Amino acid sequence: MKRVSLLLLLSALSVSALVAEAKPLTVVWYPNNSSEDWKDARQSFDELITKATGRPVVDKLTTDYVIAIEAIASGNADLCYPGAVGYIQASMKNPQVVPVATASSPKGTLDDSVYHSRIAVRTEDAPKYASGSGYSLENIKGKTMSFVSSSSTSGFLVPGTVIKSYFAKQMKWGANDKVEDLFLEGGSDKFFSQVLFGQSHQGSIYNVLAKKADVCAVDDIDVDSYFELSSGTANTAGAVYVVKSGAAAPFDSMAGSSFTVLSSTAVKQSPIIANMNKLSTKEFNAIRAILTADSTANNPKIFTPADYKDENGKPYTGMWSKTGNERFLAVDATWYDDIRAMMR
Repeated sequence: MKRVSLLLLLSALSVSALVAEAKPLTVVWYPNNSSEDWKDARQSFDELITKATGRPVVDKLTTDYVIAIEAIASGNADLCYPGAVGYIQASMKNPQVVPVATASSPKGTLDDSVYHSRIAVRTEDAPKYASGSGYSLENIKGKTMSFVSSSSTSGFLVPGTVIKSYFAKQMKWGANDKVEDLFLEGGSDKFFSQVLFGQSHQGSIYNVLAKKADVCAVDDIDVDSYFELSSGTANTAGAVYVVKSGAAAPFDSMAGSSFTVLSSTAVKQSPIIANMNKLSTKEFNAIRAILTADSTANNPKIFTPADYKDENGKPYTGMWSKTGNERFLAVDATWYDDIRAMMR
């Protein structure tokens, strides 16, 4: 028995040594997932990649979407978890940047796999945007607007497209008027008086709650762990979200502050992407296989149930939520063709 235990120990040490000696893989993270409160979730993801490839993983944290996109496109990173726009921008720079997988819907299916892009205001100001029994975008014109980044899908392209569509007739905008031309800057001759970029979804909603902006674009998946639904139906116009007591920075001094959703739009789930100049086909296939495995779907540190705590009883902030049968599913470039069309 002692001999068997010794052999197992030596085998484990040999595997650990091989991993340590292997060339590290780099995962670059968007600002939304680069803060300290996402550290455990990043580590859980990295452990999957190491298990698949036998290579250690180094995290590259960022404060700007553009840095992450350039890193994956240039080969300074091997993997990334961007939005659809960031993936498309990276693939335009380097066609060897390809999707690996994306998170499914709670049904475990792909066609209805979405998150939400929301246009929101401080709850105290919500009556200014009331229209009948609901809310309208009508009065956002001339306000200070906070987007996330010009490379953000749910924090710029989608809400910008919603705003353009709503005001197209009034502003005489046509198909050739691009979102970036209309909303990148504010001014007396622009739609918004001022435009800010939060550089993360947390930063964008913070700008509104801190009264630096009147209106913001913000998704659900990156910020809802800091908030609780106070009234209304989640991700619909009129829903009110309140900062949780004990919320992490940047909301740690904002307990009780709230925002109200004016508009919410479903967006295709973001891809995990890889630079095939940096990975072998064998490694790519192994990463896709482990991501889409049942064991990953059932791993609470990857797909995290509400109020989940780790083995030490510490509250755990997961990157992907588990409310039903969520799992990773393989996707290819064509799945994001509707976002490409929006970018034209």
